[in-house]
Amino acid sequence: MKESTAQLFSLHGRNIFLKIDGYLYLKYISTYVGIIARAFAVVSRIISDSNKFIFLPIVRFLTSRYHGKIILLSDARKIIRLDEDVAVPDDVAKSVIPYDMAYQIIFRNPDSIVAVECACRNARKHDCQPANKCLMIGEPFSSFMLEHNRKANPIKLTRDEALDLLALCKEKGYVTNAYCKDGAGNQMYAICNCCPECCVSISAHKLFGSLHIKESSLAHSGYSVSINARKCGLRKRWDNVACVPICPFGAISMKEDGSGPAVDPKLCMGCGTCAEACPEHAIEMITSTERGVPLNIHELVPASASK
Repeated sequence: MKESTAQLFSLHGRNIFLKIDGYLYLKYISTYVGIIARAFAVVSRIISDSNKFIFLPIVRFLTSRYHGKIILLSDARKIIRLDEDVAVPDDVAKSVIPYDMAYQIIFRNPDSIVAVECACRNARKHDCQPANKCLMIGEPFSSFMLEHNRKANPIKLTRDEALDLLALCKEKGYVTNAYCKDGAGNQMYAICNCCPECCVSISAHKLFGSLHIKESSLAHSGYSVSINARKCGLRKRWDNVACVPICPFGAISMKEDGSGPAVDPKLCMGCGTCAEACPEHAIEMITSTERGVPLNIHELVPASASK
């Protein structure tokens, strides 16, 4: 047995089911996600307000075990820059990743970073670039991908290369998500740069929201949007405003009087894509703990900020 397999199995104690699930998920991640994507496509065609109760048990089962936490680019960079092992206390971690399972935030050898092809991209046969935009963070996940899943085209990155990839993907309007899964030791294992057009989690979140299903495949970032009206008002024209079309959740639209953009707080997930895209730097992301606790590793583990 390879060392990365042994380490992965050790995360699950005597739970054989999770050992098998984690192994199959990481080794055949595109196939695994492809099955979920195909099932979601079928469900999305038939689910409605009148029959959604039939699907709620499976929705709850899946979202509690496999989900993402939206994070700002600035907070993702803090994780990438970690140079020592970090573990967030469980009670604090669960406030950040508010699910019954798969909420632990633990980084072992966080400088071990591997970029793999996006499983959603492959499953949905999309052509968003770059293909390798999902980052496995730390051990045993990085080594497992290098040793077991050559089909995912794993590429070991330096810290600077990972930071460059994050910046490139945010420029393209991708959503930065920290992913957690029961089969990955009930913890966070990856930072994915999710294309809104092919990401299964984003699609599921939108569908569930439209049907008023409280369960979601994504947790709010814990930030909200604040638009500086003065800076925003410096624009001469409103027909090419950057923030409206780039919002992956459809949360920004033009005001009825045409005086500028407005944010729907019910739809906004605090991903910060609009703030990064705004040429006037008129959008600020502010902490909004009533929506969630940010995955700001320096605030969750203050000692990590000084290292």
